Amino acid sequence: MKQTQAFQAEIKQLLDLMIHSLYSHKEIFLRELISNASDACDKRKFLSLTDEKMLPAGMDLEIQLEVDKEKKLLRIIDNGIGMSHEEVTKNLGTIAHSGTKELLKHVQEAKDRPELIGQFGVGFYSAFMVADKVTVHTQKAGTTEGVLWESTGDGTFTTDAIPRPHGAGTTITLHLKPMDGEDESQDFTAEWTLKGLVKKYSDFIRYPIKMKVEKPKTEDEKTDKEKNTETNEFEVLNSQKALWLKSPSEIKDEEYKEFYQQIAHDWQSPLKTIHYKAEGTLEFHALLFIPSKQPWNYYSRDSEYGLNLYVKRVFIMNDCKDLLPPYLRFVRGLVDSSDLSLNVSREMLQHDRQVGAIRKSLTSKVLNTLKDWIQKNRSEYETFWAEFGPTLKEGVANDPTTKEKLQDLLLFKSTASEQWISLDEYIQQKPEEQKAIYYLAGENLTQLQASPYLEKLKKKGYNVLLCVDPVDEWVTKSLNQYKDIKLQSVAEENLDLSSEDEKKEFKGLEERFQPLLQTIKGHLEKHLQDVRITDRLTDTPACLVSSSNGMSAHMEHILAKLGKEDVPHSKRILEINPKHPLIERMLLCQDQTQKLWAELLYNQALLFEGSPLPEPHQFAKSINDLMMKQASL
Repeated sequence: MKQTQAFQAEIKQLLDLMIHSLYSHKEIFLRELISNASDACDKRKFLSLTDEKMLPAGMDLEIQLEVDKEKKLLRIIDNGIGMSHEEVTKNLGTIAHSGTKELLKHVQEAKDRPELIGQFGVGFYSAFMVADKVTVHTQKAGTTEGVLWESTGDGTFTTDAIPRPHGAGTTITLHLKPMDGEDESQDFTAEWTLKGLVKKYSDFIRYPIKMKVEKPKTEDEKTDKEKNTETNEFEVLNSQKALWLKSPSEIKDEEYKEFYQQIAHDWQSPLKTIHYKAEGTLEFHALLFIPSKQPWNYYSRDSEYGLNLYVKRVFIMNDCKDLLPPYLRFVRGLVDSSDLSLNVSREMLQHDRQVGAIRKSLTSKVLNTLKDWIQKNRSEYETFWAEFGPTLKEGVANDPTTKEKLQDLLLFKSTASEQWISLDEYIQQKPEEQKAIYYLAGENLTQLQASPYLEKLKKKGYNVLLCVDPVDEWVTKSLNQYKDIKLQSVAEENLDLSSEDEKKEFKGLEERFQPLLQTIKGHLEKHLQDVRITDRLTDTPACLVSSSNGMSAHMEHILAKLGKEDVPHSKRILEINPKHPLIERMLLCQDQTQKLWAELLYNQALLFEGSPLPEPHQFAKSINDLMMKQASL
C-alpha cells in the first residue's frame, strides 16, 4: 500500500540546499551512488560466506548504468544486498547522525567543496543536485518483498510495496534536470561524460561497472534490416585493478610502470617503487613512486603535489598534501584507507588524528626506504639525489623530528673530488687534527672552486663541502653539528686554521698592522663592521666575511631573489692578508693612497663574495687611474 511520509526536518533543509545548486561540482553524485552500490554488493558477498542462498551459484555481483536520452533518465542498478521497507524509511528519510546541526553548518559553508558530500552519510541525497525526481526500487536479498521509494525533494517521499523485477538489489532512477546552459559536461546521459566520471572516481571499484553503449556491427554481421541500425552491447567502464591491494610478489615490474605512468602522467619509468601495507590499529595500503626526473613545472608556484586519496577503492581527492610532509613532495602515488570516513574533506584531513598517523607511518616508510637505498645502491640513489636532493634537504630545516634520519641521507659536492660525499664519509676521510666540517655556500660550483675562501684549507689538505642549493644555508645552520663535530662556514669570522706556532707569529703581525687597520676601518666605516688581519688567505690580499651571528651575503642574495622586501643588510668584516705583497706595500703608502687602495680592496672583496658593487663607475674609474699612472712610469 502506497504511503506518503515527511522527511526529517534536517533532511528537508539539506535537500533544499542541494536542490538550489549549493555545489558546482554536481558530478560528485555519481561517485556517491556507485559507492553505495559497491557497499551493497560487499554486504551481500559477506553474508554469502555463511549463507550460500544469499548469492546463488553463477551470479556475479555488478553495477550497471542505464541511460534513456529521450526521457532524460539515468539509472544506477546493482544486485547487492538491497533494503527492506523499514531500512528504506530509515536510510532514505532520516540522517543517522547526532550532529545534524553541525552537518547543515558545514554544508552551508561548503560551496565548491564537493569532498564534503557524503561525509555525514548523506551521499544519496546528492542525487537531487542533478535530478528533480528520484525513485529507488529495492528488494532485500533473501526476500520477495520489494519497495518503491519516490520523491521530488519537496519535503515528502512515498513508499509502496512492489516486487523488483530483477529480484534482490537496488535500482535508482534519476529524472535529470535540464542542462546548465551549453556545458556538455553536465549532460549525464552522454556516454563520454559517464565514462569519464567512472574513470575518475570509481575506476578501482572491485565490481564491474557496466553500461550499454552503441556498437556498430560490421557489414558481414548485419542482416538486411540491420544495415542502417546499430546494436547495443555492455561495456565495462572501470579497470577494477586496484594494484595496491595485491601482494607485491604477484605484480610484474611492467604493471607497476604502467600504473605509475597512468597516475603521474609521466611517460618515463619510476626510479623507485614503494608498495606498503600498514596493519594493526591503523590499516591502509599505499603504492608510492619516486620519479626518475623532475616534472617540467616542479619549481613553479602553481605546481600541485600530494598523493591521491582513496577510501575503500573510491577516489576522494588528488594532490592531498596532508599525507606526506612538503619535503617529500616529489613522491607520487596513492593511499587507500578503510578507516577514514568516505569523502572526508580537505579541512577535516588537517585535523584528523588518523590522517596524522598515516602521515607519520608513510614518512617513516619513505625515509627507511631511502636509507636502505643509499646503502645498497649508491649509484641509483645519486641519480635520485641529483633530481630531488634539494627538496629532501628542506626537511632538515623544517622538520626537527626527522632531522636525525635525514642527516645520513644528505649528499654534497666537495673540493676533494667530483663525486658525491655524505657527512659520514666526510668525517671518516678528514685529517685527525681538522676541527670542523667545513662548507662554503654560493651560486655555482665553478665560482666556489675558485673562491679565495678556500686558499688556506686547500693548502692544509682539508676538504670543503660546496653548497649551491638555495636551501643549503638553512640546512647547515639547522644541523649545526654532525656526530659532535661542528659545521663551520669558511666565509664566517673566527675560522681557526692555525697551529700554535702560527698563532704566536700572527699575534706579532696584529701589532704591526694595527695603524693600517684603523685607517681602513675609519675610511670604510659606513660599509664595514670591522677590519682585521687573517691567516685564511694565501694568494688573495683581502676578503669579506660575515659575523657568526649575522646574515651571510649569499643568504641576502637568496632572499632578494625570492622577492623578500626590506632584506636587512649586515655589515661585514674585511679581513686582509698581512703576508700579501700588496698589503705589505700599503704600510709604506701615504694616508690618501691607503684609503684609495682600501676602496679597491673592498670592491674586489665584494666581487669575490658575489655581491654587487655600490659604485661600479667609481671602481672602474679608480682602476683606470691606476693603469694610467702605471703606464706613465
